[in-house]
Amino acid sequence: FAPITWEDALDRIARALKDDRDANFLQTNEAGVPVNRWTTTGFLMCSSSSNESSYLTVKVARGLGMVGIDTQARV
Repeated sequence: FAPITWEDALDRIARALKDDRDANFLQTNEAGVPVNRWTTTGFLMCSSSSNESSYLTVKVARGLGMVGIDTQARV
């Protein structure tokens, strides 16, 4: 491990997510029906967030096409 800045860390995370989404995003299924899903990446959100924060988190993840969204409340 090497220390890096927050800006560098966020840039690396964003690049990894973008590369994975570009490589694995499914626009249509086998029948040609639009599905717009990204199944290779998931999102874990905080269970102690407010309803508003959780709503926005799910909207962002779903907007990116993520199917695997979960909360730590079940852990």
